Amino acid sequence: MLTFWSAALTAFGAVLLTAAGAAHAARHREHRAVLRAHRLLPPVVAAVAAAAEVAVGAATLATLLTAPAATALPATAQAALYCAFAGYTAVLRTRRPGVPCGCFGAEKVSWAVVCRAVVLAAGSAGSAVLGAPGPGPDRWACVAAGVVLAMANHLIPAWRAAGGRKPGRAFR
Repeated sequence: MLTFWSAALTAFGAVLLTAAGAAHAARHREHRAVLRAHRLLPPVVAAVAAAAEVAVGAATLATLLTAPAATALPATAQAALYCAFAGYTAVLRTRRPGVPCGCFGAEKVSWAVVCRAVVLAAGSAGSAVLGAPGPGPDRWACVAAGVVLAMANHLIPAWRAAGGRKPGRAFR
């Protein structure tokens, strides 16, 4: 069961990395502008970060689906990338708390963003150590769970922003 959830978190992280990297590459001007607002790294890092996100996310997802026994290397790379993101966002949250995150829109950097990176790093490290589930339906279920988590991660904040109602008043 632990292997299933670490693989699901790894798939979740891989889907997020691939989608974020593709979005950052497609909107490279906005991505550089966000890094300028952060004032921690030079904006030229934007292209390298987007390429790393796509490469690591796609490699991890492809390996989970095609060769789960070889998941250790891409999962380790993904864990390292999420550790870097966790460190970067933690420093950013303490030094410049009002700046936009750059993660899927204009949300501000919050401790939830830092925690998400830590959890995804831990899940990816777990897959690197424990290995992915064996062949068959288990690995597809892990990837499906990861995709559902990634969609929820993106859609729930969008639904909250779209609804003009205050929380707790939905059923009154």
